[in-house]
Amino acid sequence: MVQVGGSADAASLDSGRPVKRAKHTHAINFAKHFSEEGRLRQYPSLRKIICQFTDSVDAVPMHGGLPPSDSFPISSLLLRLKDGQAVDLTNEQKVASAQQYCTTVQGYPALHSWCETHTKTMHNPPGRQEVLITNGSNHALEMVCELLLERGDYVLAEEYTYPSVIESVIIPKGYKPLGVKLDQNGIRPESLLEVIKEHKESGRRPPHVFYTVPTGQNPTGTVTTLERKQRIYEICSENDIVIIEDDPYYYLQYSLGPGEAFGFEGLGQTYLSLDVDERVVRLDSFSKFLAPGMRLGWVTAHPDMLQKICFALHASTMGPCSFTQVVMYELLDAWGRESLISHVKKMQTDYKNRAAIVQEAAEKQLAKYAEWHAPRAGMFLWLKLKHVEDSMDIFEELKEAKVVVVPGTIAHCGGPDPSRRCPFVRLSFSTATIPQLEVGISRLAEVLKKVSQQHNHVQEEVNNEITSATTMF
Repeated sequence: MVQVGGSADAASLDSGRPVKRAKHTHAINFAKHFSEEGRLRQYPSLRKIICQFTDSVDAVPMHGGLPPSDSFPISSLLLRLKDGQAVDLTNEQKVASAQQYCTTVQGYPALHSWCETHTKTMHNPPGRQEVLITNGSNHALEMVCELLLERGDYVLAEEYTYPSVIESVIIPKGYKPLGVKLDQNGIRPESLLEVIKEHKESGRRPPHVFYTVPTGQNPTGTVTTLERKQRIYEICSENDIVIIEDDPYYYLQYSLGPGEAFGFEGLGQTYLSLDVDERVVRLDSFSKFLAPGMRLGWVTAHPDMLQKICFALHASTMGPCSFTQVVMYELLDAWGRESLISHVKKMQTDYKNRAAIVQEAAEKQLAKYAEWHAPRAGMFLWLKLKHVEDSMDIFEELKEAKVVVVPGTIAHCGGPDPSRRCPFVRLSFSTATIPQLEVGISRLAEVLKKVSQQHNHVQEEVNNEITSATTMF
């Protein structure tokens, strides 16, 4: 407890419950990794007193400025689920907790217990890692970075990564990204080694933080294989690097071939499951497999790291939203594990169907104009366009054709740079309706067809000029 003080599918690459561990350990000392803010961050004194006496029965609570529970307007909650089940919340204490400040250190106790049990079941972390409820992964990531990095520090990341991290965290906070190459099987370990080596040889402070989205990677959709995770973990262990494992798409894995949805089985090992050093800070989110509007997630990390995150969380937002924590737990409790698995399987099947539709439409209409790998997780298809040096060059044409995609340069870890030529685009197949998906691919194909024809025309003129010049001499 925090003291208040490739081409193969996911199942064939990495299946079953976590059983493999790193072969050796380099136990981490987070005190060496904290930024100045991280070192100075302490639990707010007033919050400390309030949380310390939250469960006290006999103490007279004259310490906190918490409104009296009988002043709250809501007396009960009735949730009607899509499966017809009703969750009727009439317990006065629970209803009051949903409307009160979050006065427990690690989050609403019932939900915290659920996340703790679920994490142990899914990942079986080998160390002393603990769990903390957060306001979703974005806020958690920002806090983690602030606790570990100073302005001007270098941070390792996939060459193309989550755009919001770049423009909302890395650039405005003055961190300097070091891009690591990917392919269809995720991060390339040899590229990670090369980047670390080159940086050390330059005489600069070695990078000590690695940010990664290992499953259904945003924007590329790749899934890092277990073999690569093991090698990457070894590299980070040998170089004393903290791994921030941001894994919101972990439960959205699927195979485009025959077979049932995975549910919670066959999702594969995570960096957390390998974490004998306790150097992984894992970010989980309810957003992708339940509801993003709840703004809830959980972080799992070494107790020293988790304590600092807890301090930062309560100082910035006074903890996660009590209302959504109570609602989330009541939903999970009413469902039970089997109904939750059924829900996850349904989502996986929906994403599989959407991915299959986009993949089939792309094979029919985009094969001449782009290259890609079939998605195996998440919600994105990453295209490398032919005859297009920079996808921003055709952005206006795409707007006129009424199809919206994300130019790849926006997702580059170095941030948008007009001088960088980037032929990639990211297609999302989660938001559009099923009928719209084929329409979108068709409109994209029409634009790329025109670009290809223009390219061929220009190339033909160049070839004619060369032929003419050769004939003259």
